Amino acid sequence: MERNNVSFLKPRAIGLIIKASGLLPSTIAFIALFLVCSVLVALFEPNVNGFANSLWFMFQVVTTIGLGDFTATSFVGRAAAVVLSVYSVFFLALITGVVVSFCSERMRARRGESIAHFLDQLEHLPELSTEELTELSEKVKSLKGAAKRNS
Repeated sequence: MERNNVSFLKPRAIGLIIKASGLLPSTIAFIALFLVCSVLVALFEPNVNGFANSLWFMFQVVTTIGLGDFTATSFVGRAAAVVLSVYSVFFLALITGVVVSFCSERMRARRGESIAHFLDQLEHLPELSTEELTELSEKVKSLKGAAKRNS
């Protein structure tokens, strides 16, 4: 898959962004912390029965949805929830920032490519066909209209 054709609806795209940004170690640390906290809750929390339920409880902690299915009452369970929730707030904010930055950079690059193509067409006006001139004229009208709307 080419980076220029990354679809943001695919989990693989997020993985590529994480890897390219150097956040892979932080992501692995987050997943490891999530699993360790889940194991601790499964072992020490009397209100949570089994590893699957502890994973669900930790998911609620990370996403802050807190449905109330389970509550931590032991010191270990509460400590695991606090540690994971604090780490996840920063980690998820970091991931969000990286994805937004990546998207902004791609849009800036596309805009730069469009401007370069537009300037190239302007430099070669005598060589353009009637269709290309018409298309260029429509682009200019579109840009003028957008500029007026933004003013």
